[in-house]
Amino acid sequence: MRTRLRFETAWRALRTGIAFAVFGIGSLWLSFFWLPLRSVLDRGTAEPWRRAQLAIHGLFVFHVRLMQRLGLIDVRWIHAERLDRPGAKIIVANHPSLIDVVLIISRLPQADCIIASARGQNMWIGGSARAADYITNDSGSEVVEEAARRLRKGRTLVVFPEGTRTPESGELGHFQRGAAHIALATGLDMLPVEISVEPRMLMKGQSWYHVPPRAGQYTLRVGEPIAVKDHLDGSESSVMAARKLTRTLRARFARGSTNAGD
Repeated sequence: MRTRLRFETAWRALRTGIAFAVFGIGSLWLSFFWLPLRSVLDRGTAEPWRRAQLAIHGLFVFHVRLMQRLGLIDVRWIHAERLDRPGAKIIVANHPSLIDVVLIISRLPQADCIIASARGQNMWIGGSARAADYITNDSGSEVVEEAARRLRKGRTLVVFPEGTRTPESGELGHFQRGAAHIALATGLDMLPVEISVEPRMLMKGQSWYHVPPRAGQYTLRVGEPIAVKDHLDGSESSVMAARKLTRTLRARFARGSTNAGD
């Protein structure tokens, strides 16, 4: 029995390695071939970033399907139709695993992201991130202004308020106030996506080859929008309003109120 368990674990780790190797090759192909070629062909055309975001969406769709075909994950969406509503959207999500952004963007042909500056220089994804015109978090005020500018044009923004993956304990990390400031600047609602995975996998500080005994069951539940006006009385300063909204947002995820009965 123990030998069989070791064999099954090794086989799952091998399939995981294959999935991420294919993803890495696809990322390099986008960064060093396809997107540079498209930038030449599309020179002078409007919104070249849109084609880059669509290409990243396609790669992420392929990666999710590959992981499913390899028996590594199962994915269940609840109320995914809320992502398809027209108009600008601030999508906020918790971050329990490495592939959360892949799962979300696999449903969004257009999505702006806020990334760390180091990510923008990363060999694997830096070229794609720059072509997609993702926002780097160099300066808090400039990030808010740029995100608000894009949202006013009807675009979709994806934000992970934790900034990094949830700790292994499973307790939510500290929520940064960027999403709240952006919501205040635009007056837009925040659309929460609650992500859970059982058994836990691809956690913070965990190597990709530390695989669970069975496929990870991902559930992504899109909740009702969180309206700014419903949680403020109008007397708060901008700083206090952002703090209050962030506490509300964290409490929403912490109590798991985005459930099937939304």
